[in-house]
Amino acid sequence: MSSQFRLAVDAMGGDLGPRSVVPACSRFLIRYPRAELKLFGPRSELQSLLINEPPSVRERLEVVDCAQVITQGCNPVQALRHKRESSMARALQSVSAGESGAMVTSGNTGALLALGRSILGTVEGVKRPALGKSLPTADGSCFLLDLGANIDCSAEDLLQFARMGIEAQRVFAGKDALTVALLNIGAEEHKGTEEIRRAGQLMQADPAINYVGFVEGHDIFTGVVDVVVCNGLMGNVAMKSAEGVIRLIGQKSFTIDKKAPIKRFFGQLAINLLRKWRSQLEPGRYNGASFLGLKGNVIKSHGGASSEAFYRAMLTAKECADSDLAHLVGDAMAFQAQRQTGCD
Repeated sequence: MSSQFRLAVDAMGGDLGPRSVVPACSRFLIRYPRAELKLFGPRSELQSLLINEPPSVRERLEVVDCAQVITQGCNPVQALRHKRESSMARALQSVSAGESGAMVTSGNTGALLALGRSILGTVEGVKRPALGKSLPTADGSCFLLDLGANIDCSAEDLLQFARMGIEAQRVFAGKDALTVALLNIGAEEHKGTEEIRRAGQLMQADPAINYVGFVEGHDIFTGVVDVVVCNGLMGNVAMKSAEGVIRLIGQKSFTIDKKAPIKRFFGQLAINLLRKWRSQLEPGRYNGASFLGLKGNVIKSHGGASSEAFYRAMLTAKECADSDLAHLVGDAMAFQAQRQTGCD
């Protein structure tokens, strides 16, 4: 059976492992009847979970037996030296060989970055791949990067992140005219570290970037800019803090104080609206971050992703594969590198 696309899926990453991955794969194949999946992990464990799936799912899902598994405690050096036959590494190899248009994993971020750079390589003009994703805003979306792949970043790194983020947001938002900002502790030009201020100067001088200055954390979700750039520490904290607040709102939306009649009355009036907001903003709906700068489409899911959340990451992988985001980023960064060489 011919297929429109094929994804590689690491079944063994994350807290729930194949218990969340296999149902997500089944749901994905049912939604896309011409899709195929390569599922990497221990064959016996995966097949026992697939036994009750319909034939239309099983015939388009190839199980690739992998005895090695990369745990969350595995450091990148161990992964590079001793885990080349792991489910994560084999899924990356599938993308590198052109067998799959993208790969998805909930596994160890550091190991994924190390193996991704080794197996796929980085595109021309990229020193450090960055992890980013499109987040909901008041009237659209905002692409935030880096989300944790690079803790310490130079001004040049942040400039590269901006260029890659623009290409990604063009795919996810479907528009060309994009504004870019740097995440900082204040909007004033004198605020922030020396590297952040210098990055702002570099972006301001780049004619390919519509740079609008610094923004603060709350601006990420207001829709004032299309791309927000930061180092991995700031981005990861910002994203997870926002997710924590959203989950708290979700929990509170189902809580009505039985001892206070007035609160109970107004709580009943508001609960439907709060539930609607909760469903729209649930972090799992936006699961799946793209590793930009690698020579292949690599999607990182949350380590604790549920089946619903992992399914959403697979949808992101499909979107990246359909547009060949890695190739778009590669072309853009190669052009910038050549332009810089010409200027030198």
